[in-house]
Amino acid sequence: MGDQPESLIIRPPSEWRSLLVRITRGCNWNRCRFCGIYPAMGQADFSCRSLTEIRQDIDLLIQQHPGIETAFFGDADPLAAGVEVFVGAARYLRKVSDIRRLTCYARASTLHKMGLENIKRLADAGLNRVHLGLESGDPETLQFHRKGQSPKMVVAVAHWLQQAGIEISYYVLLGLGGRDRFRQHVTATAKIINQTEPEFVRLRRLWLYGKDTDAQCPLWEQVRDGSFIEQTPEGTVLELQLLMHLLEPLNTFFACDHANNYLNVSGLLKDDRKDMLREIEDFLARPEEQRQAHYKMIGSRI
Repeated sequence: MGDQPESLIIRPPSEWRSLLVRITRGCNWNRCRFCGIYPAMGQADFSCRSLTEIRQDIDLLIQQHPGIETAFFGDADPLAAGVEVFVGAARYLRKVSDIRRLTCYARASTLHKMGLENIKRLADAGLNRVHLGLESGDPETLQFHRKGQSPKMVVAVAHWLQQAGIEISYYVLLGLGGRDRFRQHVTATAKIINQTEPEFVRLRRLWLYGKDTDAQCPLWEQVRDGSFIEQTPEGTVLELQLLMHLLEPLNTFFACDHANNYLNVSGLLKDDRKDMLREIEDFLARPEEQRQAHYKMIGSRI
């Protein structure tokens, strides 16, 4: 313990103004082929912090950021610390601060094991929103990438979160099906979104980092043996177009809110879907050399 709180490795872009509280270190699953980011960034092992440590960090953070209005619990799956630790940390944060919103990352499998009653306990303790890695609604794509969840599991968890009054922010990875399963990937993903109507859907683009380095994306092994063929930049935009066509006019905010996306369309699906689709189609109507120059300019980054 020191005079500085522990830092998170990753947080959602939407939480950049939030108080960042570390509940767990690293990822408790750490098997997804498309990820492996925690070991790559120096956190190879997973561990849970004690409630005493977390409370001390909360005190330090509030001293450093007086008057802050939102908070985020990490790392990858802070609920893996257990309901008692998470609830204890949330209640303490609410007791010593005036935050209006508390959010966290969560794995669908962890929430599924908790069940509805424990999810209601999280809501009672002050959890307002969960950032959930949907990634894909296609079971074969999820199995190939070793995500450790099924579409059926995600739907059940989404309904429990909604019953508890906790907002859902899905993350979807364009390109996750590669060139061979892009249509199944996008179609099944749209089906889950339409079925569960989350408050937010946030788009990311699959990027295989660290080629020819010691800290590289695990999926490179499948790229090299030919069992996964990467989606092209244009194919990624076409996936976005297909997804937008398939989504219903939901009361869901849709956002490509990461610098890694080739296009940054955003809006409420029930009001702005046609405008977002038009923006995508206008881009695809540009001359080939303009589109390729755009893809090159965006590049790739974490």
